[in-house]
Amino acid sequence: MSQSKMIRVSTFVAALVLVLSIGLQTLSAKDTGTSTTLTVQNSTWLGGQEIKPGDYTVSATETQLTISRNGKVIAQAPVQWKDEASKARYSTIVSDGNKIKEVHFGGKTKYVEVSAS
Repeated sequence: MSQSKMIRVSTFVAALVLVLSIGLQTLSAKDTGTSTTLTVQNSTWLGGQEIKPGDYTVSATETQLTISRNGKVIAQAPVQWKDEASKARYSTIVSDGNKIKEVHFGGKTKYVEVSAS
């Protein structure tokens, strides 16, 4: 194989590796959506809606937290994703008084913080 052909092949491989690594970083940055089932023990509030005691599906996208029960959306609020020091052992809701402030998802290294409204 000629030297110029080897250089072209090497350049192509290097460009391919770069494109793939950027693509994987973009995918992992957008892979922030998650869902879990949580039990609410005491009445609390999210996005101006009361969440009464019971079992709920709690899901988060890149920008929004949704709490639903039996397929019906109960409350939604804007969120920001934050980094954990380590993976959360359990899924939990963190409240301040009677308002939901954070949701941590078991097994994840990120959690959502409810944005001030």
